[in-house]
Amino acid sequence: MRKIALILLALISTAVVNAQDITQTPEWTQLLNALQNENWQQANDLSNQCLKKAMINEPENNMPAVLRYMVILSESGLMNDGKISQEKALSDVKGFEGKPIVLPGHPITAKLAFNSVNMVNGKTDSLYVLAGNKSRTEIFAFEYIALSEKWPVDDFKASVGKVCRLSGTLSSITVEGHLLPRFRIIINDAQYDISN
Repeated sequence: MRKIALILLALISTAVVNAQDITQTPEWTQLLNALQNENWQQANDLSNQCLKKAMINEPENNMPAVLRYMVILSESGLMNDGKISQEKALSDVKGFEGKPIVLPGHPITAKLAFNSVNMVNGKTDSLYVLAGNKSRTEIFAFEYIALSEKWPVDDFKASVGKVCRLSGTLSSITVEGHLLPRFRIIINDAQYDISN
C-alpha cells in the first residue's frame, strides 16, 4: 500500500511540475539571462526546450508566441556568429510561418534606430523594427509589421518614447545577406500594445 501511495505521489508531483507556468521555472530565468548575455547557443537550447513545454502546457496563451520569437532571435545570433549555416537557421524556424508571434517591447521612435518601432514611409499601417545586438554592431532581422488596423499618425507620434509590444501572425521568414546574414520577417494582422 505504501508503495502505491509513493507512486501516486510521484505521478501527481510530475503532473504539477509539467503543468507549471513556464515563467515560474528555472529554465525561464536561465533563458532570460542567456538572451541578456547574448549567449546564443544556450538561449537557443532553452528557448526550444521552453517552447516544447509551453506548447503542451500553455498552448492557448501567448507564451508559445513569445518563445517563437526567442527561438528566431537565438537562431539569428548563431547564424550571425557563423555557428550555423543560413540554411539550417532558416530550416529551424520556417515551421513558425502561419503561427502567432509576439515581439519584445521596443521604444517607439520618430527616426530609424536599432531595436525600436518605426513607421514605414511616414505611414502607420505598417511598422518596422531593425532588430540587432545590444552594442548595435550586428543585425539579426529586418521586421516588417502590417497592422490589422491603422495606427493614427498623430497617436504614433504622441507615443514616441513609450514602449510598444507588437504581436501578429508570422507570414514569412527568409534569410538575406551572405557576409552579414539576417532574417527578413513579415508579420500580418498585427496588434500593438503600449506600456505607459
